[in-house]
Amino acid sequence: MQQSSDDAEVQDADGPAATDTGADAAADTAADAEQVVSLEVVDRVAHVRIERPHKRNAMSLAVFDQLTAHAATIAQDPEVGAVVVSGRDGVFSAGIDLEVLGTGFSGEGLQAAFVARLQAAFTAYEDLDVPTIAAIERYCFGAGIQLALACHLRAVAPDAQLSVMERRWALVPDLGGTVRLPRLVGPGRATELILSARTVDAEEAVRLGLAELTLPPDAPIDAAHALAAELAAGPGALREVPRLVRENLTRSRADGLAAEAAAQQRVTAGPDVREAMAAGLEGRAPRFVGR
Repeated sequence: MQQSSDDAEVQDADGPAATDTGADAAADTAADAEQVVSLEVVDRVAHVRIERPHKRNAMSLAVFDQLTAHAATIAQDPEVGAVVVSGRDGVFSAGIDLEVLGTGFSGEGLQAAFVARLQAAFTAYEDLDVPTIAAIERYCFGAGIQLALACHLRAVAPDAQLSVMERRWALVPDLGGTVRLPRLVGPGRATELILSARTVDAEEAVRLGLAELTLPPDAPIDAAHALAAELAAGPGALREVPRLVRENLTRSRADGLAAEAAAQQRVTAGPDVREAMAAGLEGRAPRFVGR
């Protein structure tokens, strides 16, 4: 089959990327010694952005480690009310860098403990109590889509392309793909997407339930920020929702209902419920403090 121009363009970075050489290697060495994932808080929204545009934001080992570190920082910051995860220069992430796999290989294959280290970087975003949005532009392949799946919501720009691409490299999706994808699109569709490794565009992603939100073609990250800022300014009850939804997937009905009741008790003991009632009676917009 003839390779498409887009496929040719991302052959060095689509889960996994080719090993760096020459100028790319020099750029990686300099970048990985510093910052390959940035963290900035604006309007109570934490922006976590992969900063490897010369590799279409393919994930080096430093990317995984810095993702983990930033998630820990966010979890400890009571001023953060929402998170946007994105990639620099209009690309979410074209996959995992081949050098990462080389680091974890032994004579018995890729070591499970090493894979667990990479998995933890994505699970850290799933485990955040504040709403987390993956703002997906252009390529979202391999490890990229598995990071997006770990976020609570996925918002796609019109140029978004998503693929569980591990088949092309004779790998299984081992960063949560087989765990999280079936919960979004069902086991049958998840199996088809993984076995085929086909690319899904933004429209189909929303139709399948792989993404929940759409972003405009102009300034999509600004639009994602606006959505996140609205959530961040919301009541503390919003901090209960991601965990309840996630954990109740595996609870019995009785335990799930008990978890809802416990969460409601915590929420109603805080000031935001009283503020919501007062604002309603006074005919004004509420001023929540996030508790």
